[in-house]
Amino acid sequence: MIHFCTADLKRGYSLLQRGHRLEKRLITNLGGISFLDCVEECLRRTRCLSVNYFQPAHFCEVNYKKKESLPDLYFAKGWYYSERDDWDKAIVGPCSNPNCQENEMCVPKALGAYTCEISDCGIPMNEGISFGNIHDSDAIGIQRKMHITCLDGYEKEGSEVFICQTNGVWKSDLKCIKKYELQGCFEDDHNRVLESGPHSLQINGQRKCASHCATLGYYNYFGLQAGSQCFCGNNIRNNPRQLPITECHGLCNKNYYEECGRMWKMLIFAS
Repeated sequence: MIHFCTADLKRGYSLLQRGHRLEKRLITNLGGISFLDCVEECLRRTRCLSVNYFQPAHFCEVNYKKKESLPDLYFAKGWYYSERDDWDKAIVGPCSNPNCQENEMCVPKALGAYTCEISDCGIPMNEGISFGNIHDSDAIGIQRKMHITCLDGYEKEGSEVFICQTNGVWKSDLKCIKKYELQGCFEDDHNRVLESGPHSLQINGQRKCASHCATLGYYNYFGLQAGSQCFCGNNIRNNPRQLPITECHGLCNKNYYEECGRMWKMLIFAS
């Protein structure tokens, strides 16, 4: 490519880190390309911050993180690590300063023109997810997949496999549902064990009630009672009599998978 002639490559080569690799932060990987082509793949992707390159196999890994955010680089013989900012953007010619979105890459065209194409699905940001089970080959690029699970304190529903679709949107049915710590079943009266309520919910349950309380302010506890009733409070008041948990085995309103106490018998959870 002719535009290589105008680029200064000395600084980039001088800052190469030999024998190091940043793992499990892939946008994508490519085989059978040169190191300089690997750098170009990074510079053309808006989200790319660094690359790993395995010289013996001419294998390139394009990363969405760099050592500044993940300081522990793994020692790996045959690997080279390099960061985007170390290289002259003139390497990529018309893609040196493109107006592409964060999840896009610049594709050069004839006569100094370029176009932007979707490169990846971004980093999943779902509530309660954990990257603790990421595989070495996992990546956020188009038609790649990631193995994602739930943090401690959350229950998992659905598959742990996220698939990056061609439209740049993750395909996944994983839900990480927060676990709320049960305080017990308590006898309620007209003075109310929790100060805010009753709030009548058309569909009741732990998440529904906790979310409703969050819209009203910050509360330490929420309570479920009589199927449809939701209560919020910062203290369990009036020294209520604690009942056997079986006394609160009443189903929630329009939610037959959870229990919501009974008349004057409240299940209380820590938020």
